[in-house]
This record gives sequence, C-alpha cells and structure tokens, in this order.
Amino acid sequence: MYKEINTQASIKSPKEYVIKTFEDLLNALRENPHWAEELRNLILSRRLLELPEKFDEFVEKRFTPLEKKVDKIEQDVGVLKQDVGVLKQDVEVLKQDVGVLKQDVGVLKQDVEVLKQDVEVLKQDVEVLKQDVEVLKQDVEVLKRDMGVLKIDVGNLKGDNLERKVREKAPAYFGKRFRKIKLIDSYRLAEALDEAEERGIITPEERAQALRVDVLLRGRWVEKDKDVMLVVEVSVVAEKRDAERAFSRAEVIAKVYGIEAIPVVVGTKISKKLESKYPHVLFIRIENE
Repeated sequence: MYKEINTQASIKSPKEYVIKTFEDLLNALRENPHWAEELRNLILSRRLLELPEKFDEFVEKRFTPLEKKVDKIEQDVGVLKQDVGVLKQDVEVLKQDVGVLKQDVGVLKQDVEVLKQDVEVLKQDVEVLKQDVEVLKQDVEVLKRDMGVLKIDVGNLKGDNLERKVREKAPAYFGKRFRKIKLIDSYRLAEALDEAEERGIITPEERAQALRVDVLLRGRWVEKDKDVMLVVEVSVVAEKRDAERAFSRAEVIAKVYGIEAIPVVVGTKISKKLESKYPHVLFIRIENE
C-alpha cells in the first residue's frame, strides 16, 4: 500500500529512511524537526503560519485588557444587582406608602366634599350678610344724616343758649374791664342803622351786615375811662370767621354811634393761636356752667 521512498534523493541526510507507513513518516519528522518545518511551510499558507503569533499578540494586547474589563463589568453587575435588590425593597415600601396615600386621598376627597357643602352654605350666608350689610349701610347713611342734622341743631342750641347767657349776664362776663354795661336790643340797633343809612353814613350792605351781630353792648371802658360799643360774636368753639365778623361789624357800628367799637369774640373754646392771630379782637372765654 505504501511506496518506498528514498529520502537520500530529495533530502540530503546522513541517514536514510524507508517510508512505508504513516508512522514511518512521523518518526522521520520527529527525528528531523527541520523537515517538519519545511513540510509545514509547504502545506500551510503564510497567514496560517502567522496565526499562532497573531493569536498570542491578540491575547496579550486585546484579550487580556478585555478580560479585565469583563471582570470589572462583572463586579459592576454585582453591585448593580445589590442596588436592584435595594430598589426592589424601596419599591415595595413605596407600594405600601402609595396604598396608604390612596386611602388618605380617599379620606381627603370625602373631606373636600364636606367642605364644598360647607362652602355652599357659607356662600348663601355671605349673600344674606351682604344684603344685611347693604341695609345697614343705608341705615348708617340715614343715621349719619340725622347725626349731622342733630349736630347742627345741638350746635345751634348751644350757640343760642350761650348767646342768651351773654345777653342776660353781660355785666358778669364783661364787668372786669367795662362798667355801666347796657344791652342794645335789635330794634334800637335797627333804628340807628336805618338813620345812618338815610344820612349816607353806611351802605345798605353794611346795614345788613351790622344787623346780624349776635350781641351789641354799650359800656364804659375802665382802663381808658371812655364809653365804647362792644360788638360781640358768640360761638361755642371760636373760629377765624367769628373774629373777622366781629372786626368788620365793629367798624360799621363805630360809624353809626360815633364812638370806638371793640370787636369781641365770646366762646367756651378759644385757641391760643386764634388769639395771637387777631390781637385787635377781645377774646372772652366762658366756662361751661
């Protein structure tokens, strides 16, 4: 079955081999490793021959780093597994919490419904209150008007009462500075004003102004020992207009009677500022009795 091969003809060797079987060939190659190398070069391509070296290079340069990366990934995966385990536990806790929250939300919904009903009731109550407030506002406006009228009436009553006191008790209020005080009533004043107007001493406007004087007195000024007219404006709370009226009316009275007329303001409340602003006006403060 096997052909006898004379190795001396193809390969120079000090020993000759008789190749009859495949085992004979293997023995010859074992004894002559360079034959095996030559045979390998003949049988295998260059790429196949370089494959072991490239594989070693791959293992050294690529596989080993890749193996390290894989090991690192395996470690990371282990950590991730632990984290996932923790997350699973957290998820279970969250599920329980969500269950509790759902129950709480259910309770809250019921409470909200109750609140809605209460709000509706409150809205109705507010509407009623608004109506009541409107009625109260109207009542308050009426009261304000009434109070305004009452204040005016009370003020007028106080003024009239104070004016009456001044008329009745003039000697008591003016006695420190003046003597022989006499009240000039409105009729006597009107006669004197009419005569003065007819004579051209005063104008109709001055006559009308002088007729409105609250109290007119005549007396003797103790300090200067002479007769004077006292042109009195009476007001519970003395104001700027009272002083100006007394001053302007005193000028008219002085023309009519031909003697000095002193402007006087009598009141229960007279400010220091008002007194200092009108130094030519005599201010007399009367205490409430």
